[in-house]
Amino acid sequence: MTGTRGRTVRPGLALCALTLAVSAVLLGSTILNVALPTMQRDLGASNTEQQWFLNSYTLTFAGFLLVGGSAGDRFGLRRLLVWGTAAFAVTTAVAGFLDSPLAIIIVRALMGIAAALIMPTTLAVILRVFPAEKRAQAIASWAAASGLSISLGPLLGGALLSAGMWWGSVLELVALLTLVALLATLVWVPTIPASGAGEMRVMPVAGSLGGIGLLVFGVVHATDKGWGYLGTWLPAVIGLLVLAVLVLVEVRHREPLVDVGLFKHASFTVAAVALTLGSFVVFGYLYFITFYLQILRGYTPLQTGLLLIPLSVGLVVGAPLSRLATDRFGPRATIAAGIALMTVGFVGVIGLGAGTAVAWFVVDAFVLQLGFALVLAPGMTLASSSVPTERAGAGSALLNTLRQLGSALGVAVLGSVLWSRYSGLVLDRLADAPDGVRQAASGSLASALATGDPAAISAAGPAFLSSMHTAAIVAAGVSALALLITLVVRTSRRGEAGTLVSSSAADSAADSAADSASGSGSASGADSGVGVVSELPVRGQVSTDRD
Repeated sequence: MTGTRGRTVRPGLALCALTLAVSAVLLGSTILNVALPTMQRDLGASNTEQQWFLNSYTLTFAGFLLVGGSAGDRFGLRRLLVWGTAAFAVTTAVAGFLDSPLAIIIVRALMGIAAALIMPTTLAVILRVFPAEKRAQAIASWAAASGLSISLGPLLGGALLSAGMWWGSVLELVALLTLVALLATLVWVPTIPASGAGEMRVMPVAGSLGGIGLLVFGVVHATDKGWGYLGTWLPAVIGLLVLAVLVLVEVRHREPLVDVGLFKHASFTVAAVALTLGSFVVFGYLYFITFYLQILRGYTPLQTGLLLIPLSVGLVVGAPLSRLATDRFGPRATIAAGIALMTVGFVGVIGLGAGTAVAWFVVDAFVLQLGFALVLAPGMTLASSSVPTERAGAGSALLNTLRQLGSALGVAVLGSVLWSRYSGLVLDRLADAPDGVRQAASGSLASALATGDPAAISAAGPAFLSSMHTAAIVAAGVSALALLITLVVRTSRRGEAGTLVSSSAADSAADSAADSASGSGSASGADSGVGVVSELPVRGQVSTDRD
């Protein structure tokens, strides 16, 4: 491929830079999990603050993805990617040196804003740079790198903490990787002319942040006051109402940031539901399993990271397997198989106890992440098939907003189920204990063990296991719901064929539909449920000129 000045554009090198950037973003979302027990000890962080260490990042990430996608379409993808990567490196580096839980939460929120400029831009660049016949493979590589980063976070973080580094060192590692991604972006990512599409509007961003924030705030604070408390359910209900109003307003807008019209495509709906609920259960799992391994079982951060290697192995095995399965059976069947495996994985969590053989955990973790791998790449490819190229940034932003919302709600909901049930069980079992011991033990598993009280220690372990099993049952139920939706909502055979790009005939059909869509200003196959990503001409659209 050549640029407007005859220079060669190398999509493969551009993909390397894009995967480095998105890997840094997703590493930043999971590497902190393994550091939570250390932060609880060193900073005195409560359960609620620990959840907000994770969710302040994912909330602003989700909220600003909408404007991030449109800004890329309007001002230039490469320019926005450079700005976002630089901002992410700075905020991540600063967060690692803070010692106040509130300050960490605030700076983590700023990290999320920077991440929102990166994530949709990387996928949009792939859709612009790669020709149709290579696009699915590029997206699969992008998705594999994304999933692998999620899994490697605990291992890399555990290695640093076990080496005697302070908790913030895990974020400094992410900042270093981000700097590498920034340099690679400057050298390898070509300039893509801005389409000028996408009106920059403040209200949708404020509405999404307010709605998602209130929803997660209510769910997280169920840990302290319970689900029946007014301060728990009222913010959650108001948040849902705000999001509902936002959707209604955007449906009527001539150029929506929240392009809910994409849900008219069955392929986009199936993929969006699978990816959202998949992120929900995976991030919730990473949250509670850390406490199981480090606090209940007593493993070091490094040992915990090593035990979570099967998550990475599941991604490595699942990425190529997902492509083969998609070519053979179609994306919907592959996604359904992945969700079924995830459901089995959460059923397996119910079998974990204080003395369960490590092999049980290893196999179960592998099955869980293998299932997620079978969802991730086919889901991204299937969903992307419904997004016109001129709205690629906004379309990928909506998809990733849903994924980040799923991640935030996974930590919030499963975390709240875990700790609210734990607190109730411990208080019941320590009914005759002194009030000081009861209150300390009910705060967290680590607090109970720190009391040194034999009764508190005896009550805390079984209470935590019972609570973790309850959270796993909820996660299995969510996975089962995603599986049901995937099986019931049927995508068009033509729509699925367009995502496989397994034959030249399919490619030609997709290109023809794309050309028709570009000429009319809308996807010509929309009414029949066929979503196609239109392709920019190879020449005259991609430039190696630097911004």
